[in-house]
Amino acid sequence: MKTRKLLILALVLANSSAYAKKPSYVVDTSPIGKSHNGVVQSDQFLELGSPTSNSLRMEGEQSLKYGSLDKAIMVLQKSVEMSPDDVDTRILYAQALEKKFLTKQVKEPNLYNFLIKQWLFVARKSEFEDQAEIGTKHLAHLTGQLPKRYETEARYLKRVMIPEDGSVKIAVGNDESDE
Repeated sequence: MKTRKLLILALVLANSSAYAKKPSYVVDTSPIGKSHNGVVQSDQFLELGSPTSNSLRMEGEQSLKYGSLDKAIMVLQKSVEMSPDDVDTRILYAQALEKKFLTKQVKEPNLYNFLIKQWLFVARKSEFEDQAEIGTKHLAHLTGQLPKRYETEARYLKRVMIPEDGSVKIAVGNDESDE
């Protein structure tokens, strides 16, 4: 009986560690703003001193422009953490995540769902119409469905998000890929 309990506990721990795995789109932002023994890279010029949300946004935009996608995601994630209501930063962050999502051969359901949440935030929380339009266009491209006029965020997300266990195909535009 005791060995059976230990076996069940071991199975539960093994399964929970698989679910506790950090998603690929969440990166460690702790190196931002840290000194590297006095060595400064050319893309770190905005990090000198204490980085601000705006300086990190500009650095992320530059990294995205020059194709350093992982660096852009890291810096923009930190900028969003520092200033979560800044829609311009959120748009750049969502663009970087979407580029990562679309370039992957195997589409990750958790990244897809996270991306939908980012674009929904942009569409609903923007102060300016052009920003909201960017969010709704990306939502339409990713999900094929727009939020209805008086539909709550929770209801829309329930309608368009997919299970993260890989049981559902992710279809983006005309591109379909099996998970």
